[in-house]
Amino acid sequence: MSVQAEGQQGVQIQRRMLVGELVDRQMNQIVRQVYSLVDNTELQVSSMEKHQFSNLLGVALETSSVESVANFIRYQMGRDVRGNSWRNRGFGDRLIKELQGLRDVAEAIAGHVADALRTTELSRTDVDAIWAELVRQYVGQLNRYFYYKKEATRWSR
Repeated sequence: MSVQAEGQQGVQIQRRMLVGELVDRQMNQIVRQVYSLVDNTELQVSSMEKHQFSNLLGVALETSSVESVANFIRYQMGRDVRGNSWRNRGFGDRLIKELQGLRDVAEAIAGHVADALRTTELSRTDVDAIWAELVRQYVGQLNRYFYYKKEATRWSR
């Protein structure tokens, strides 16, 4: 391996580590956003079931496209004929808006990484990858919190 290739590999490792650290720093805010979304839509008393979030998490984990995740949510909203799960209190639309808002966070993270590594701006592909990771983290936290809230409704019966 050439010295130049080793240097590029080192920069890539630094970039990944820095992105991971900066995404991790966003987790408290992401968890608070999840709490607010679930609590304000009272999703736990809707007909939404835990497996529906597991399916959403599966989609988020298998793709690097946030738009594919949003499209899956729209599909689920379209299937919600009674409006008491994905469309309950505007849940699906609000969720898509939250996920789209994470794009700004991804751009800020990309800017910090570029500054720290003293490089030019990160590419759109880099920003999209950071955005997808933020969405995965959000959906994972959403899955966990909804599971807790849904089970908590059963404890009081």
